[in-house]
Amino acid sequence: MSTRKIRVLLVDDSVVVRRLVTQMLSADPAIEVVGAASNGKIALARIPLLKPDIVILDVEMPEMNGLETLAAIRKTDKRLPVIMFSTLTVRGASATLDALALGATDYVTKPSGASESSSLLHTNQELLSKVKIFGGDCAAFTPPQPSLPPRRRKRGLARRYSTGLPR
Repeated sequence: MSTRKIRVLLVDDSVVVRRLVTQMLSADPAIEVVGAASNGKIALARIPLLKPDIVILDVEMPEMNGLETLAAIRKTDKRLPVIMFSTLTVRGASATLDALALGATDYVTKPSGASESSSLLHTNQELLSKVKIFGGDCAAFTPPQPSLPPRRRKRGLARRYSTGLPR
């Protein structure tokens, strides 16, 4: 088992969020926050220098937002895990679907406003878990490919199964 730490680049325009997430991740002995950036433009310049194992990326940022940054990362590196971390990245939201279609590895919803401490603790645990899962062995990671929506069943088949008629 390797003792090398997971190298994280944190990209968020909020100083408070960068500080809190850095403290939370750095408390884990398996993780090292090697850098932070306040927008995508800065992050793109730092990736080749810092060589992170994983990037945590906000969606809404000045100069270059998270979706633009993700698209730029995927043009040069298809394998670098990227976790979207935003108040906009909730299940089924358009920002989340756009990010996954652009090649995001996964997403974690950032608590918004005056969140309860239990919500913040859950978010921290979820983010920490995903950093360890996706940042632990970059060589084994292949970003998900956008999939086509599932084919609709023919009405007759769906009706037959729902009414309990024999097959």
